Amino acid sequence: MASHNREALRYFGEGLNHQQHGRFEEAKAAYQRALKADKSLAAASNNLGFICLKTGDYPAATKHFHEVVKLEPNNVEAWHNLGYAYEKQDMTGTAKRFYTKALLLDPSYQEAYINLGVIAELEGNFEEARQNYLGATKVKGNSAYAHFCLAMLYERLDLFDEAIEAYQDTLSCNPTYVKALFNMARLYQTQGEHAKAIRYFEKVLEVDPHHGQAYNNLGLIHEELEEWPAAIACFQKSAEANMFLPEAHVAHV
Repeated sequence: MASHNREALRYFGEGLNHQQHGRFEEAKAAYQRALKADKSLAAASNNLGFICLKTGDYPAATKHFHEVVKLEPNNVEAWHNLGYAYEKQDMTGTAKRFYTKALLLDPSYQEAYINLGVIAELEGNFEEARQNYLGATKVKGNSAYAHFCLAMLYERLDLFDEAIEAYQDTLSCNPTYVKALFNMARLYQTQGEHAKAIRYFEKVLEVDPHHGQAYNNLGLIHEELEEWPAAIACFQKSAEANMFLPEAHVAHV
């Protein structure tokens, strides 16, 4: 930013301060003043795009990120965010094109793989989705979310063993990933593997002692096993954790 004029940089600094403190309208005004002083200040357009994404103004976000990639054609993050802004407007074909552009510039950009996978899955292209999720796990193998997406896809396709393995990979990256723990427990519950289901529901409760669904499903298992005191205790704790739900005794399988 050293080549930009002082006035633009001063306004940019003000915008950054406002943005960091959540004052988005003030930040937008400052960035716009910066661009008025120097329209080549890509960082101002980029931050305007971020704010618009955060506040749900996706058409404005696309406008700002287009300005960024014109000024900085190798800005991988801007290409990706441009794709995301189009995806949020249900323009998935355009979104895929920009995610792919991000990957051409940086084949290790994990978020682009994941978002391409999400679009493919929504379109029913499950093998394409699988390949993209796998790509995400390979470029950044310690990502719990990439493995989680893959696990959810396998579960959707009724591939029990593959789903369990992918959830285990998720937990290898993040042992306290509550959604993965819960889904593992629920899968074992649907298969009638009560001991494993109980173990994973208990792990959920170790991380989140107020997880009403975990208590409820534990209650259902104990009920099925005719372990009445344990079942009642779990349903009571589920009701306490879900005070705003109309009924605790609901199957989540």
